[in-house]
Order: sequence, then structure tokens, then C-alpha cells
Amino acid sequence: MSRVQSRLRAVAIAAAAALCAGCAATPSEPLPPIGARAADANARGAARVRGGDFAGAARSYEEALALARSVEDADAIAANAINLSIVYQWLGRDGAARDALKVVLDDPKRPFPERRRMQAELRRAMLELASRNTSGAAEWLSRAERRCERLACDLAPALLNVKSQLALADNQPADAARLAQAAVDAARSRGAQTELANAARNLGRARLANGEAAQAASAFEQALAIDHALADPRKIHADLIELARASAAAGDREAARGYLERAQTVSHAAGDPRDAHELEVELHLR
Repeated sequence: MSRVQSRLRAVAIAAAAALCAGCAATPSEPLPPIGARAADANARGAARVRGGDFAGAARSYEEALALARSVEDADAIAANAINLSIVYQWLGRDGAARDALKVVLDDPKRPFPERRRMQAELRRAMLELASRNTSGAAEWLSRAERRCERLACDLAPALLNVKSQLALADNQPADAARLAQAAVDAARSRGAQTELANAARNLGRARLANGEAAQAASAFEQALAIDHALADPRKIHADLIELARASAAAGDREAARGYLERAQTVSHAAGDPRDAHELEVELHLR
């Protein structure tokens, strides 16, 4: 996998976390036995995601999906299929991630809620972006945007974040920065902290691509502060890596090494050890 592919994949996976949080089924009245079992499996999946056990989360979401299918609960089917797609992508199983989304995207007759269809379209855009299929990502994003307009939905920050990532992938850092700033404003107005952190991180990446290392570092620090408050190790790791890049771009090799060391400590403590050697070489720290 190339360095560009790795970064696009990391961006898309980070963006997926906010969408995953919005896919839990939240019944407002007591559930029948199978529905209760499905909700319990879904909750176990969410807990395992928070604990970094993505394989375990996949098994829980698979169980929840099977139970939802057994009683034809369209909303729960869609929610668990979307969650499965997310954790499959985190596990590097991109084919399985696409197949999970087909449950929603390839079944126009089943009465899935429009919001779930839109979430599935946005997830597919993220998958295509991670695979560097920018034309495919733009097509799925356009579908999600049209559906969002009809619904007056609350996913505007997530949509703007993906548009920003697409612009950056197309080597348009100024447009990417403009879209990321719009995502920052939209997320802040909604109190959407996870998307605000994603937007700040995207803004930093756009600024860095435009040669504005100091402005990039400021945006990454904003994202890091939010992710510390959210206690999300994956996002904290991503923020520290970006701060290392911004420091290296500014010529501060010592600061860059410090951020890399912190990133390695976070990933090891979270049970997700990552080798920083390649990044050290990329940043000319070796």
C-alpha cells in the first residue's frame, strides 16, 4: 500500500467512527425477546469497539444482524449492516465491508428508513475514498447529499468532511480547507464533537498540503484536545501523527520525534502497536 493510500485509508477510517456512533438502535419501548437479544448484541458490539476489540465487535454485530433479519426489523438490519461495514474496514476487510453495505444499498424494496440509506451511501463513499476511487466516492457522496437535502438531515458536517477529503485527494488543498472550515462551523453549531475533531483534522491536513505548517499544527491541536476529551485512542494517535508531520514540515525535528513517541505510546497502550519506522523515514528523522 502506498503512502498516499495509507493516509487516505486512515482519513476515511477516522471519519467512520462518528457515523458508527449514530447507528445504534435505540428502542423507546420494551422489546420482544428477539429484539432485546439483538439490542444486547448491538450494545456489546459498541462496547467492544470502544475497547478496541474490532474482531469481537464484528461478531457481535453479525449476531445482531442475524437476529434483526429473523424478525424483519428493517431499521435494525440497516444499523447493524452499517456498523459491520465500519468494523470490517477497520479490520482491513474491505470486500466484506462493501458486502455488508449491499444489504441496504442493493435492496430497494425493503422499507429501510431514508436516514439509514443515506448513512449507507455515505459509508460507501468513505470506502471508495479509502481505496483511492475518488470518482466512485464522489458518486456515492452525491447520492447521500441529495437524500440529505430531502430529509433536512443532521449529517451536514460528515458530508462536508468527506467532500474536503475528496478535494484534498484531488490535489485541491484550498478547496479542501474551505470545505473543512465549513465542516468545523457546521459541527460546532450542532455540538457534534466527533465531527468537529474530524473537521479540524481535515483542516490541518489541507493547510499542511498548502504549505501552512503553523496553521496546520493549530488545527491538529484543536482536534487533539477534543479527542482527549472523547478518550478515543485511534483519533489521538492520528492527531499526534499529523502533529509530527506539521512539526517536521516546520523544521522542528525534535518536536516531530516527540509526537511520534507519544503516538507509539498511545497505540501500544491501546493494544494496537504500530511501527513508526516508515514515518520516521518519510519525515527525514532517520
